[in-house]
Amino acid sequence: MRALILAAGAGTRLRHLTEKRPKCLVPIGCKPLIDHQLQALRDAGVDDIVVVVGFEAEQVRRHCPQGVTFVVNEQWATTNSIYSLYRAAEWIEGRMLLFNCDILFDRRLLSRLVEGEGSTLAVDSRAPRLAGEMNVSVDDGDVVRAIGKHLDPVVTNAVSVQLAAFDATGSQLMRTELERLVDDDVKDAFPTSAYKPLIDAGGLRAVEAGDLPWAEIDSVADYDRAEEEVAPRLN
Repeated sequence: MRALILAAGAGTRLRHLTEKRPKCLVPIGCKPLIDHQLQALRDAGVDDIVVVVGFEAEQVRRHCPQGVTFVVNEQWATTNSIYSLYRAAEWIEGRMLLFNCDILFDRRLLSRLVEGEGSTLAVDSRAPRLAGEMNVSVDDGDVVRAIGKHLDPVVTNAVSVQLAAFDATGSQLMRTELERLVDDDVKDAFPTSAYKPLIDAGGLRAVEAGDLPWAEIDSVADYDRAEEEVAPRLN
């Protein structure tokens, strides 16, 4: 299985923490954020790892261990994460994991995704749904029916943890839609835009993460919460 980590952004909302280093190298619980992710991948038996870099790319290259493959998004300052994913399109195939570098998660969650059948998305049904966040609508059969920051929180019932696993069919559908979107000059969007054909086919299943510690680190407040409440509880 392959893992693809999107780590090209500058993380400007973290202010002083990312002035001289990329977000993935910000320390959480005494080690950089990406080290938590790499360790969880190793524990899950995943050693085929592709990292998309941009801001301070050389720092990430020097930090990561041998064996990690790097893809560069030279347009990191003017595009969103969908374009980082597009830059790694040739690596989107077969059974694979996809997540951003700013997600701190318990390794048990990764195991749930890896062990699941088909294509899966980690969601937290216990977290509050807020306008402008990556909300998810899941039906009674745990099938994802919609995902996006545009969704009205009232009609959703979970928040995306932004960790996904795709089987071969899911990878192909996602890659085809991704390439179509970027060919149409859609570069200021999130990778979830490329999930639409898979969701329309009923092929993306939700995996519950609400009972495990996790955090998305977008702001200083997110960072403080991750340090104080999430990192100490990680397994």
